[in-house]
Amino acid sequence: MAEPISETEKSRPDNLAQGARGGAIAFILKISSTVLGFLNQVILARILGAGGLGEVILAITVVRISIQIAKFGMEETMTKFIPLYIDRKDDAKLKGTILFAIKFCLLFSVIFMLFVLMFSKFIALNIFHSEGLLKLMPVVIIAIPAWVIRDIIGGILRGHKDAFRALIPESLIAPFFKIVVFLLLTLKGIAPFYAIIAFVTGEILSVIVSFSYLQKILRPLKAVRGQCDKKKIMEVAYTIIFTGMSVLLYTQADVWILGMFKPTEIVGIYGIATKLVLLVYFPMMAFAAVIPSLISSIHASGDLTELKKVVSESTRWIMSMAMPIILILLIEGKYILKYFYGPEFEAGYTVLVILTLGQMIKAGAGLIGVILQMTGEHKVYMKVNIVLGILNIILNILLVPRYGMTGAAAATSFCLVMVDLICIYIIHKRLSILTLAKGIKFDIVFITVITAVYFLFSYFEIQIGHHLLLLVALTVYLWKSMSNNDIPWKLLMGSINKGR
Repeated sequence: MAEPISETEKSRPDNLAQGARGGAIAFILKISSTVLGFLNQVILARILGAGGLGEVILAITVVRISIQIAKFGMEETMTKFIPLYIDRKDDAKLKGTILFAIKFCLLFSVIFMLFVLMFSKFIALNIFHSEGLLKLMPVVIIAIPAWVIRDIIGGILRGHKDAFRALIPESLIAPFFKIVVFLLLTLKGIAPFYAIIAFVTGEILSVIVSFSYLQKILRPLKAVRGQCDKKKIMEVAYTIIFTGMSVLLYTQADVWILGMFKPTEIVGIYGIATKLVLLVYFPMMAFAAVIPSLISSIHASGDLTELKKVVSESTRWIMSMAMPIILILLIEGKYILKYFYGPEFEAGYTVLVILTLGQMIKAGAGLIGVILQMTGEHKVYMKVNIVLGILNIILNILLVPRYGMTGAAAATSFCLVMVDLICIYIIHKRLSILTLAKGIKFDIVFITVITAVYFLFSYFEIQIGHHLLLLVALTVYLWKSMSNNDIPWKLLMGSINKGR
């Protein structure tokens, strides 16, 4: 006989349902963002070619590294503290913390933008040996303050459990206007410089929209006198910024080192492969827009059982949504590169396979970084990332000169997988939570069998076999996911029993 549900349990919010619905919203927006991003990449690749695209990728990589530092960890810090202040109904600290984060990061990002401007010539000529970057660098850095503030506001909105408004500027506004502005500018001619202008325009317009959303949050707090525990905020942010910087060591170092040792054409091909691999990552990014605030609130309440349930289910959802994307990239990746981007990009297929398999492990591990950061273990996560980030730089320096793109992909995937494995162990040891997706053995066996069949078709040159293999694989996997409720359809329809 089932135990009666207590009044406390009845009144407690259904975290899984909330996470599923928020994740679904974020997932849809990420799909829109991915479609627009994919279209943007295809347009740039077709119009600029591998060399021109390589210059654009290197310029944007400089911005990515800059904004990660200039944010000073405030995006994740807001996601951690905002829901706590909301739960406590502490409007004074809510307002004060928001204003402090915005002002601090705006000032820091402007200072950092000027710093990068001073060294732009050195970066272009002495690091990447590209004169084309000289023209791009002074313009692309304008995006640094806009991108930083947009992300900080996104963290604030996610703290309010408003994934929709948090993702609209980043997922729709920015990519849409990047495409539109670039296509309009191509009427004047073809140049990487126009792609950079379009990029900056998209970022500026997206931060304007973000500010409009922020005003809706601050308006009810107008009469409240803001307070901010700056020491506590900075203590967490300080750790997260080092974590973010160390993450860059194994997510952007490969592009930088390729740019140092290889022509921009190689950077362009590798850059497209890495962009495609992000398709595997976007189910995780979708739930990362919702789950952190839930984990922070649940951990603060001390409900370990609920925390285990949310972590376990969300990891399974991520894996189930990522696997169809993994199958498409592994089986049809060569054709996607060749026919969408151009024949010269087909050389990036091996890189695509290596990076995709690395991302598969990450999808199966779940939101390990979020879990550690939201449960007070951010310093441990920082140390792991620093060690593996440094290792990634060393491996890239050793492998890239000899093996080029393949060496960069192998080094990066190895370090990403090692971070996941180490963090899985740490979380299990300290929190007694196993973050691995439920039933992951099936996923590993399934992808192994599909890969073996794929290589058999390739060996015997059965071209149509690849397409049939994909159709069968997707059908089997989606049927399994639906029948086992590995994708939260019941939660989305509100028909799941709360006591389950």
